[in-house]
Amino acid sequence: MIESVRLNGIGPVHDLTASFGERLNIITGDNGLGKSFLLDVCFWALTGSWPGGRIAIPDGSHKSPSIKYDVKGKTKATTTTPSQAASSSVEPSILEASYDFKSQAWNRKRGRPRMPGLVIYAAVDGSFSVWDPARNYWREPRAPNGGDDWPRAFQFPTESSTAYSPPGTEAATIRRDVANGLEEGGRVLCNGLIADWGEWFYRRSANSEVNPFQAMEDIVALLSHPLEPLQCEEPRKVFLDDSRKFPTLRMPSGVVPYPHWSAGVKRIVSFAYLIVWAWVEHKQAAELRHENPTNRIVLIADEIEAHLHPKWQRTILPAILQVVGKLHENLMVQVLATTHSPLVLASIEPYFEEDKDELFCFSLNNDNTDENNVTFDNLPWVAHGDAVGWLTSDIFGLDQARSREAEEAIEAAEAFLRGDGAALPVGLSNKEEITEHLRKLLPGLDPFWPRWIVQARP
Repeated sequence: MIESVRLNGIGPVHDLTASFGERLNIITGDNGLGKSFLLDVCFWALTGSWPGGRIAIPDGSHKSPSIKYDVKGKTKATTTTPSQAASSSVEPSILEASYDFKSQAWNRKRGRPRMPGLVIYAAVDGSFSVWDPARNYWREPRAPNGGDDWPRAFQFPTESSTAYSPPGTEAATIRRDVANGLEEGGRVLCNGLIADWGEWFYRRSANSEVNPFQAMEDIVALLSHPLEPLQCEEPRKVFLDDSRKFPTLRMPSGVVPYPHWSAGVKRIVSFAYLIVWAWVEHKQAAELRHENPTNRIVLIADEIEAHLHPKWQRTILPAILQVVGKLHENLMVQVLATTHSPLVLASIEPYFEEDKDELFCFSLNNDNTDENNVTFDNLPWVAHGDAVGWLTSDIFGLDQARSREAEEAIEAAEAFLRGDGAALPVGLSNKEEITEHLRKLLPGLDPFWPRWIVQARP
């Protein structure tokens, strides 16, 4: 689990400190202020790998950029072989990395990192990164230097556009995505959703502590909308020139094979698959290493509501808090999620625990004359009720949850009612023009109408 990070001289906020909750952490804010950047740094602090190769590079305005971080987990002795190493619980301590502009790398103390548990990162572009303490901890390093000598995570880029090529086109030959799997150096690191779906389906009656297909069915059903459940079905052949059988889902509209799933459904099911795959592979690796499996999972999701209908947006985050219970009852989960959705925030109101959860917000301070005008705040939790309440809260900062044009018309009407003629814009300078605009922009039952009709009388 990650306890805190402090960034100095790097990112939109040049001095950022975040102390995370042990269970749920929600990060909000406008576009381009650093939400995804913070998640990338957290993944690196937890695993030693930059997700998707997105290394954080300082802009050079600060002479000594640094990243301090506090990770809670286990460590292993570095003087023994992997088979001889012994695990021991340790108290978290703050570690620090500095940036070397000459080598363009982050340098930190050599040695094996703490093992925070399984870490799964769902990026907003559809890519994923997975780090497993039983498999990645002793993987060969990327490069022999102080910046990149820690074990690499499994990186799943976005799906290749040639993964399902129509007849007459050249098919993809490199397996590097969630659907088709991951290969490296002649080794198959992950079979992929397509292959594992079939294997898990046809051996789903096998006796084991975790039935992969059943676990995936349960998690997919949990992450889908209660009124529009997704049911995992038997794989089927789809293309004449592709001998594979593809995963299928029973949806309200019928049975749909993987190549025809929507972007939102693909992301949800891919996330569910990787959670199950990572846990199954971790348990098998731990058994081979004669170790106990981890009891921690960190789930990182950038814009958790991406591609989802509002009905799904208000169920997805509460569901994610429950997914690990489908794997093992004693697993602890920490969630770091960014969102732009007021429905996501409204949905978590019944579940937010102030002693375990945190809410953060990136803001643009337009009143600050300093170049560093982006702020990062740990906000006290306040329930705002519905989506409109959240939209007009400090989190989103809208004066009204309306179109810009309707808001301008109402602001002009309010200025007219208080006799502030100087605040009336062109085209909204008198009662008749304002009334005409209100008729075009507001519904007949809008709550502003009674006020305007009564107070605007001659």
